Amino acid sequence: MSSDLKPLSGRTVLITGAAGGLGSVARDVFAAAGATLIRERPGGHDTAWEWFDATDPAAARAAVDRAVADYGHIDVLVNLVGTWAPQPQVADMPDETLDKLMAINFRSAFIMCRAVLPHMVSRKWGRIINIGAKQGIKGTARNSAYGASKAAVIALTESIAEEVSGRGITANVIIPSTIDTPANRKAMPDADFSKWVPPHALAEAMVFLCTESGGNINGARIPIWNRS
Repeated sequence: MSSDLKPLSGRTVLITGAAGGLGSVARDVFAAAGATLIRERPGGHDTAWEWFDATDPAAARAAVDRAVADYGHIDVLVNLVGTWAPQPQVADMPDETLDKLMAINFRSAFIMCRAVLPHMVSRKWGRIINIGAKQGIKGTARNSAYGASKAAVIALTESIAEEVSGRGITANVIIPSTIDTPANRKAMPDADFSKWVPPHALAEAMVFLCTESGGNINGARIPIWNRS
């Protein structure tokens, strides 16, 4: 087992959405824990890893195949691709908004999990972390498509957890309330940012789930709410 200071030494981590507000913090926290980030290459950042369409099955499989070829294995998948958009009531919901939210929030997670799972199963070790939302647990007005997409992510995670139980793999979903990112501050400039969840807190929870001790947690909904 790795030392407490570097609990993920020797582990390779594929983070989708690593360039985002949460993803950039998660990348730094995983690196500090000793993980090898698949988006990083010796000698510098490889921008080719920054841009593949996680909603495209062929692109996802190609990225996973390349990661395995370059790094030998994928130990951890962290799905951080996600978005939110203003939504009207259900009766007025445009198809485009529904399709966008379902594709980016749910389809990307499903496709990436499907691409990585056979590799993890063959190695008998793996960690999958998805991101849900409070609206995926209890729907709210004018958030139907977003809530549905996050509810689907929660169900996906729990299904995977059941399927891989006892095989050295875990799948868990972190369920934050509003995350303190630049994008959210821009979208809600009048909010009280001090009550929002710091990205660092989410990233630290992700790292723990990927440790050997975290292997005892599977299929969990892990709420990390706004601070009161």
